[in-house]
Amino acid sequence: MRIVALIENTSASEKLRVEHGISLYIENAGIKYLIDTGASDKIMFNARRLGINMADIAAVMISHNGFAHTGGLEAVYKADKNVKIYAKRSCLGDYYIQQSLIRAHTKDFGYLYEEHPDSFILYNSFQQIDTGFFAMSNEHPDRSFYCEDKTLYMKQDGKFVRDDYRHESFYVIFPDNNRTSGAVVISPCSLCGITNVIKTVMRRFPGSRILSVIGGFHLMGSTTKKLSCSVDHVEKTVNEIMTLETGTIYTFHCTGLTGYGIMKQKLGDRLQYLQTGEELTF
Repeated sequence: MRIVALIENTSASEKLRVEHGISLYIENAGIKYLIDTGASDKIMFNARRLGINMADIAAVMISHNGFAHTGGLEAVYKADKNVKIYAKRSCLGDYYIQQSLIRAHTKDFGYLYEEHPDSFILYNSFQQIDTGFFAMSNEHPDRSFYCEDKTLYMKQDGKFVRDDYRHESFYVIFPDNNRTSGAVVISPCSLCGITNVIKTVMRRFPGSRILSVIGGFHLMGSTTKKLSCSVDHVEKTVNEIMTLETGTIYTFHCTGLTGYGIMKQKLGDRLQYLQTGEELTF
């Protein structure tokens, strides 16, 4: 299995574009996928630079409704009208982010669904995408590990309420569809808490070794050097991760550099940062 960070907040090369967004290109058992599409069509430029043909993508997974994850979807769709788009049905709701005195809409992809409904596969909580590829929702009840970002809202019954992250998915992939070798867990934002994600996977796939965890942990505030949560929240998350058995953890995007630095102090080489253009193989 091959995973390439198609776009992220930082880059390993000056020849690639960056933005506050995330998109992962994945090859597994001969099939090519995208998980999220970044914040804009910059992923198309990076794909060309990296020798990735976007017309070959079989399916796109949308992890949740957020501009940093869905902004490039239309560009990907235009490159291949046969691509299948997987998302939780709740992604079609109204979601907002507080920016100063206004709440800005997160630029959902509902218009694309309305125009091309046959291209979408919507699910409620769990979806098998391929033989060894699964989309999942958090099933662990500990809300104390949920993202503490107070800028995220949704509209419910005509009123603004705090986002409950019901629209979030994460993914379990078995390299080469071989369940005996272990699983790779990909959680682009971990709004429901990365430790809850890991525990959900362990419950769903008992006995399957977690080869790696790849994800953003939504610790970043308005810049990579600010937190959207307390330091105590970061340290509590790190301490809980240390009780869970996984392979190397790769983080990016919404973790932010300050959050990454705090986690790195305790996790050491077990935690690595994945930049635009970098590649992992399993």
